[in-house]
Amino acid sequence: MSALAETWLLVFLLAAGVGLGATLAMALGRLLAESWLDPLRPALAPLSRWAPLVAFALALPMRFLAPYLWPWGDAPTEAAEDPTLVWTTSLSILGLWTALGWMLARPSVGRGLAGAALAALILTGALAVEEWALSRDATWTGSVQGVALMTEQLAFVLAFATLLALRRGEPLGPEARTGLERALLTIAMGMLWLWFTQYVVVYYADIPSESAWYLRRSEGAWAWLMLGWLMPALLCAIALAIVPQWRDWRFKAVARLLLLQHPVHLFWVVRPEAPPGAASVMLDLTVAAALAAGSVLMLRRA
Repeated sequence: MSALAETWLLVFLLAAGVGLGATLAMALGRLLAESWLDPLRPALAPLSRWAPLVAFALALPMRFLAPYLWPWGDAPTEAAEDPTLVWTTSLSILGLWTALGWMLARPSVGRGLAGAALAALILTGALAVEEWALSRDATWTGSVQGVALMTEQLAFVLAFATLLALRRGEPLGPEARTGLERALLTIAMGMLWLWFTQYVVVYYADIPSESAWYLRRSEGAWAWLMLGWLMPALLCAIALAIVPQWRDWRFKAVARLLLLQHPVHLFWVVRPEAPPGAASVMLDLTVAAALAAGSVLMLRRA
């Protein structure tokens, strides 16, 4: 059961992240009325409507899986950590994201509603990500991590929508192309800044409990994963996006790097807290292969 719970958590976090990222992008698009978001809407609108609903369905058994995943799952130390309370709150948040996704997909939504939706998404998103992905370590209190993961989820969804748009031959106008380049570059640099800032704060504060979180990820395969893929992928995406002249091949590379960086980084954040022997590599690989095949099929059919 523990192996199923570990894999289920990753799939749930990925689905919830896609839903949050797509709904954030739709809210930003309605609020800012930027032309570069227009070619992305055919992909963002269905994702904002259906991905939170998929995450809601995946969250239903999480109450029973909680003891296998979080330290408060069977022995809460505070009233706010009661598993049933966390579960019902999580379902409420996912229900809110679903409602906002359907609302923002309507063309009649004004900038006032979009701004209110964006504020609600940022607040609930940061809290939810902290609870779902980062509270596996009962001593961790890094408050920027939730915002960093949320920013990464936005980049992941925009990268996916960008690849779909490029397959359709969009965006066509120079203004939309420049805006899309700057948007992905800004978000990628924001990701780098948020993660680096959190690391520097923990390093200089020298708090043993928070330093231990990074130490577990700086040894063995976790260190190689960060140095061999996560950091190079993000830096390469930034280096390619910072070149001012539009080239389809270069921008496809930027989107693919951001698309592949997020699931691996999510794995790097969540999985080191699993007890030894609790996860199944074969189950992880099977689910990852199925999700990758589905994503490739969607890209080819676009």
